[in-house]
Amino acid sequence: MGLDELRARIDALDTELVRLLNERTRVVLEVGKIKKERGVEIYVPAREKEVLDRVCALNKGPLPASSVCAIYREIMSASLAL
Repeated sequence: MGLDELRARIDALDTELVRLLNERTRVVLEVGKIKKERGVEIYVPAREKEVLDRVCALNKGPLPASSVCAIYREIMSASLAL
C-alpha cells in the first residue's frame, strides 16, 4: 500500500473517530441530564476508574495502555466540562 492510500485510510479513520467521539458526547450529555434531574453527583471518580480500567484492558496495542488511558482521561475531562 502506498503513502497516498495510507493517508486516505488515516483520514477515513479520523472521520470515524470524530463521529464516534461526538456520539459518545451526546450520550454523556443525556446521562448528565438524568443525573441533574435526579440530583445525583455528576462526577463519580469510581465510574471514571471503571471506564479507564475497561478501555485499558481492551487495548491490544500497538498504542501503550498509558496512552489509551491519557486519551480517555482527556475525553472524559472534555465531556465533564460541557
